[in-house]
Amino acid sequence: MSPSKPNQEVDISIFYLCVHKRLFERTNRTRILDKKEFNDMMGRVYHLPKKLWICVMKEMIDMDMIVDLGIKKESKILVRPLFMDPEEKANVLYQKMGVF
Repeated sequence: MSPSKPNQEVDISIFYLCVHKRLFERTNRTRILDKKEFNDMMGRVYHLPKKLWICVMKEMIDMDMIVDLGIKKESKILVRPLFMDPEEKANVLYQKMGVF
């Protein structure tokens, strides 16, 4: 495996699909989650450095997976419905990655 080039774009969409599914499962029917819970998941579950949590959140907002509700006191996130379940559609991911 060769080291990545500095200007090379990284495709980590499978990671985001898995994070999105876990967020979706953790929320109740309102699909609203505290930012504190989101940050807790980034640190405890995915072991991401604290400096990267905001990057993950911003990229998930850009991919329309979550919405920052911007409530200052409560800091809430709206989790959008799943557009693809990575566990149920694993064959699609395998085909995309060239495994099959």
